[in-house]
Amino acid sequence: MLVIVAFLLVISMHFENERNQNNDLLSYNEHTTIERLKKEDLFNIMEETSVILFTNKENDNSVVKKNLYNTAMLSGINKIYMMDLTDEEANITLGENDEIIIEKKSTEFYDKLLNKLGSFAEIYGIENKYGKMINTGYQKIYTPCVIFVKNGDIIYSHYYSETIEESELKDVYLKGFELITNKNI
Repeated sequence: MLVIVAFLLVISMHFENERNQNNDLLSYNEHTTIERLKKEDLFNIMEETSVILFTNKENDNSVVKKNLYNTAMLSGINKIYMMDLTDEEANITLGENDEIIIEKKSTEFYDKLLNKLGSFAEIYGIENKYGKMINTGYQKIYTPCVIFVKNGDIIYSHYYSETIEESELKDVYLKGFELITNKNI
């Protein structure tokens, strides 16, 4: 009986070794985490090299999280930060004659974040009943959005849209991770 147990142990160790050598995911970092970020910590994290996923409860973020997580593992990134901006954003609608109606102002925190993002923030546009985009005069972080920060500088960002294929999404995130891990940039 002892011989059989020893034999099974040797075979098990052999297959585990083969699996580790042939599985790309296991040859990289197995400890990537997605950590929820508190408002009071965001701007300090943005002074480092980091990857931050901005979300909104109204959007399905599962495709983004899955692809970002898997790509981070392949790139050897240990941590991705995530922050929900639902309660921070302005809520703007259009009236009958396309007048801008501010139903809820953005928070001071959100305004500070938009300022920090600079050109990485987007124009807040609303489509009217005729299909024409109206510029509200405000900025917005369309979510889900991933920003890649290197040594305090935002160097790359991506706003997810359902029009992008998952295979393309992986390439987008690989580019971001390459930019923050490349020592020549």
